[in-house]
Amino acid sequence: MRENTVKNSSMKTKLAAGEAVMGCSVMIPSPQMVEMVGHAGFDWVLIDMEHGTIGLESAELMIMAAESVGLNAIVRPRSNASADISAAMDRGAKGVQIPHVNTAPDARRVVAAVKFGPGDNRGLAAGTRPD
Repeated sequence: MRENTVKNSSMKTKLAAGEAVMGCSVMIPSPQMVEMVGHAGFDWVLIDMEHGTIGLESAELMIMAAESVGLNAIVRPRSNASADISAAMDRGAKGVQIPHVNTAPDARRVVAAVKFGPGDNRGLAAGTRPD
């Protein structure tokens, strides 16, 4: 797995050092716009599937565009459903911004949706989920 990179520096490292990281939200299905965000010098892009018209296929292309210009792609899925979260992660998102998390059980379910391993819900392939 590739490290979360921001212009040849780890985004987490920048944040830990107290440095600002800047980003931009994109709500239309446009890999070209994502590339422009990267060339403009931003560190991350939020691919907003909840509020815009971005589908999974477009999100995947936009994530690939982000990687090509050194942006961290963060996806906001359509809902907080585990299937929507996994779909975004499986397409290469470096992170997710989950809508409508209102309770502690919601938060635990969302965290389980992005993690692999015992007690977590993200599977490696068909049939690997503990159901």
